[in-house]
Amino acid sequence: PGYNTFSATQYPFTDLAQTGPRGERDGILAAYRPNQVPKVIYTNTSVEYWGLGRSAALTHLTPDGTRDADLPENVRIYHLAGTQHGEAAFPPTPGTGQALGNPMPQGNVMRAILRAAYQWVESGTRPPDSRHATLRDQTLVQLKAIGFPAIPGVGDPRTIEGPGHLDEGHFAALPFLVPKVDADGNEVAGIRVPELVVPLATTTGWNFRAERVGNPTTLYALLGSYVPFARTKAEREARRDPRLSVEERYRDREDYLGRIRTAAASLVKDRFLLQEDIDDVVQRATRHWAYATATTQTN
Repeated sequence: PGYNTFSATQYPFTDLAQTGPRGERDGILAAYRPNQVPKVIYTNTSVEYWGLGRSAALTHLTPDGTRDADLPENVRIYHLAGTQHGEAAFPPTPGTGQALGNPMPQGNVMRAILRAAYQWVESGTRPPDSRHATLRDQTLVQLKAIGFPAIPGVGDPRTIEGPGHLDEGHFAALPFLVPKVDADGNEVAGIRVPELVVPLATTTGWNFRAERVGNPTTLYALLGSYVPFARTKAEREARRDPRLSVEERYRDREDYLGRIRTAAASLVKDRFLLQEDIDDVVQRATRHWAYATATTQTN
């Protein structure tokens, strides 16, 4: 039999049994009896959709990538939109990627999910429904349809090589579908934290290798990108950046923070953020505003 080039794309991909590339039928939880199935919550960052040899989309698609897969009631899949595999430090600093590392917050959402998991096991309270991009709502798309803007100095994600496996010594490509993005390049589906709903930057699940570390046309494993907006319209026009500047989006800091609070309240309602963490969200956003509007900024 052939074998996968990356263990992250090893069949079976889904919990329920599906027919695989060689006609075999299997699922991650297929061996469990109905009264033995565990309660499972999967969380994926954007890197899991984009990273080297990864294809998180296959965990909720049919193996040929043409239809959304059915998820069992005992499973939830959550995508933390616009995040990297473990958030980078903030403020971001140059590293091994061409762009700054992605510091989009994840911790508070994970705390809320952990509480939901506990309540599910302890009292049977159903956790929030799965939240991720889907073919059904056209938020999960083929790579060529990603819609990423042409930002000066930022690599084109359409050139990223997708996942595959070796079948009797020959490379066979696997379906490569990724979350759709908006005009800023930010993902539109999944759990979107307030700093993604009310953005000051484009944050991605991919980052091309820096020239100084070699092979700059490929990705650096597990890194995402942080690409800040221009502060002013004049700066944006000078850079020929298609994304609106900070001053074109928000009246002032209070306008920005008010929108952050509104987005945070929405996440609390959906049980993806704890009420006691709202102040932490606002404090972090306040630091982000100071960084994004400073006269000197690391780019």
